[in-house]
Parts: sequence; C-alpha cells; structure tokens
Amino acid sequence: MAKLRLKYYPEQVLLQKAKKVTTFDSSVRKLANDMLETMYDENGVGLAAPQVGVSKRIMVIDVSGEDDPNEPIVFINPQIVEKDGSLVGLEGCLSFPGVFFEVRRANRILVKYQNLAGKDVKLQAEGDLLCRAIQHEIDHLDGVLFVDRLSRLKRELFKRWFKKHGNLEHG
Repeated sequence: MAKLRLKYYPEQVLLQKAKKVTTFDSSVRKLANDMLETMYDENGVGLAAPQVGVSKRIMVIDVSGEDDPNEPIVFINPQIVEKDGSLVGLEGCLSFPGVFFEVRRANRILVKYQNLAGKDVKLQAEGDLLCRAIQHEIDHLDGVLFVDRLSRLKRELFKRWFKKHGNLEHG
C-alpha cells in the first residue's frame, strides 16, 4: 500500500464526473487499498478517487471509531436508489482542510454498488455518519463538492474567503 497525494479545491479533477469502473482487477484493488491508507493517514472517514487525482467511480469509507477496529467499505460505481427525509449536519472534507459547513443531506438512503469482486451489493443507512459520508463521497464522484450544497449566500462567502486566503493544501 502507498499513501497517495490529495487534490485540493479548486483542482479540475474534483469538478468532473468520474468514469464508471468496468474492469475489476488488481489495479482497482491496489487503488482502493492505497485510498484507504491515505484516508486513515489523513484521519478521514471517506475518500473518493477524484480526491487523489483518479477519475474513477471508487470510494472508500470507514466510520468506525478511533478506538475500534477498522471496518472499511469499498464502493465501486455506487448510486443512491432511494432516499428519504432530510437532516442538517456538520461536514468537513479532506480536499478542503480546516473548512467545515452545515450541510443538508437525506436522512435515509439505499445505495447500490459493486464490491472489489464486481458483485452487486445494497446497503441502507439512516441518520448516521455512514449515511452522510456515502452521500458526500458520491457527490465527489459526480463532480459535486460540499460547498455546492450550501445556500447561495454561504457559497459566495466561501468563494470570497477562498479568493483572499487561497491555497487550502496546507490547511
């Protein structure tokens, strides 16, 4: 496994829709493992392939607690097939170090994805960190950033702040 270099806003790869994975080979497994190592090293709970410069529909999530054993989930070609309700919660993002916003997300989702073997899997999440993380990372795969989910006023304030402070790479 190897730690990958994170991409930071406004790098172009973060703003583009990622490509579907069609081949489930060792390169996909290696990328997923490297993404997990990177996510753990950065103390994140989720990471999408575009965040490490790879335009593929792969994301990894682990919402286990700091003192608990790791419980990573690798999602390939994920899509939300059902969603219900809404909940506002604080979010951060490894591509926006030190930036946090309250974001409205669905309270319950059913996500369909493929695992590393290419097998179809369905997972339901409701009102918890996993539910929020899945939605956040799928947004990354679609070229949507969490700041895009803000009200127009908050988004404009962020853009002004970013213009003034610039480089997010060092937090």
